[in-house]
Amino acid sequence: MKNINKGGIMEELLRDYFIQAGYYVVRSVPFVYEGFDITDIDLWLYSRTSSISREITIVDIKNKKTPQAIERIFWTKGLAEAVGANNAIVASTEKRIEVKDFGRKLNITVLDGNFLSKLQKSQTRLELRISDEELFSLFDNYGLGKLDGNWKQRILESKGLLSQGLNFDNCNSWINQAYFFLEQILTKPNQKEISTRSFYYIMSLVCIGIDYLLKELSYLTVEERIVKLADGFTYGTKGKDGMRKVIELSLSMVERFAFEGKATANQIRANISTQFEQLPSQILGEYFSKREIYKNLFSIAKEFESLAMNKDFKTHANSSIELKSIIFCFLDYWNVNRNKFSSSF
Repeated sequence: MKNINKGGIMEELLRDYFIQAGYYVVRSVPFVYEGFDITDIDLWLYSRTSSISREITIVDIKNKKTPQAIERIFWTKGLAEAVGANNAIVASTEKRIEVKDFGRKLNITVLDGNFLSKLQKSQTRLELRISDEELFSLFDNYGLGKLDGNWKQRILESKGLLSQGLNFDNCNSWINQAYFFLEQILTKPNQKEISTRSFYYIMSLVCIGIDYLLKELSYLTVEERIVKLADGFTYGTKGKDGMRKVIELSLSMVERFAFEGKATANQIRANISTQFEQLPSQILGEYFSKREIYKNLFSIAKEFESLAMNKDFKTHANSSIELKSIIFCFLDYWNVNRNKFSSSF
């Protein structure tokens, strides 16, 4: 694999291992707290164990001669609590049985050196996918820096939202990022591969986000789910009432300190209300409230991710009907002509 060090190769091997075990896997998830770059989560795992249960697991990987495994167990335990993970795993070249015993005391699974040695002998599957390093090199090759929308940073920030929690605010952010890359597909044919890979990757995050949100809505009627989903896609995690409170708090400052404050605040209030009402969130609410749709979201997320990272670039032309259906739903939501999108390929 190109442009990847020893530690990166181990992360790729473990990512493939967990993908084969049925997880949705993201590598190198930035964890930022109050503007401070704290660390990267080596692997972020998501699993759907039932219609009402989801699990998030983080994996810390140390492929070094002196792995300091005990310290990593402490660190990973705290990191798991900070990012709201259900489980944590430490993968270390350390082989002492005491390390695994200590991990068990803290409910941390330890994958030891014996396991990693066996894993390193099975690198053939890595040739089927591109690594994160290879994906980012595509951005560099196209010169997609700050002046062109900073594509790489958009992917990194989208990954980072996973460490902040799966909620409507972050899901809406992913939807906005997916639309950005959709625009690039339509307007920049010379960058079709990297824009399409990026679009698929962000769409996989969108599917994971919605799948997690629906966990809390599984007991509701279809009509109730539509309302909850449309409200969340429109107003975010706070919902309509919470968003109204935030807006009114801000506008009270305008009324108090701005010139002709009351008139200005009323005009802003009316404009904001119009903007929210014009969002076609009902389309998403109705679509994702259907059982035949949301029951497949987890598998579709994995399918999107596989498309994004396939060594031989492929479009969604031969993908599942369910995956194409989700793309078409969002095209309708973004008011993008389906034929225009399809003809761009």
